[in-house]
Amino acid sequence: MKQKILILALLLSGSWVAWSEKAKEEKGKLVVKNADFSDLVGLQEQPHGWYAGLPEGWSGLLSNTSNVWTDGQGNWIANLHTMSQIAPKFTAFTQEVGMVSVSSVVTLTFEVLNPWNESTFELGAAIYDAITDVPLGKADSLEIVKPGTYSVKADIVPAGTRVKIGFWAATGTPGIDNVKVEAKPLP
Repeated sequence: MKQKILILALLLSGSWVAWSEKAKEEKGKLVVKNADFSDLVGLQEQPHGWYAGLPEGWSGLLSNTSNVWTDGQGNWIANLHTMSQIAPKFTAFTQEVGMVSVSSVVTLTFEVLNPWNESTFELGAAIYDAITDVPLGKADSLEIVKPGTYSVKADIVPAGTRVKIGFWAATGTPGIDNVKVEAKPLP
């Protein structure tokens, strides 16, 4: 009987070490799920390369219309016009991306596209504390008005902060693709 208890204790302690090491390894990693919007699970196919519904891993306005689009060349683009709003109630297109384990600089990088040839658009982006929804770093909508690669930086994100990223279309129909987030420990 003592031998069985000893073996069970050894097995459990080994499992505990493996579990605790995994948690240490994963804690502090920020990851954007479905960063290129190619995971179409749960979306409904529409005509002309459009898909309705919210992309896997993301939150925002749920509309049964043109939310994700493919250009037919392997690029998937999220249409912020249909998945965010600034009025009557502000709703960003968001995703919680993890928690920083040490105080860090967090940078959000993304591509802004205009595949629908909108004459003008305004897009906003932010890095939030996922618990309080307080912006830690932000690019207001007047700062992003043409296609290109953009970054938003949160200079000081305290250890233990759960991080969320968000985007919104203030006007027009901007698209985003290839979203990345990175945390670098403060010196």
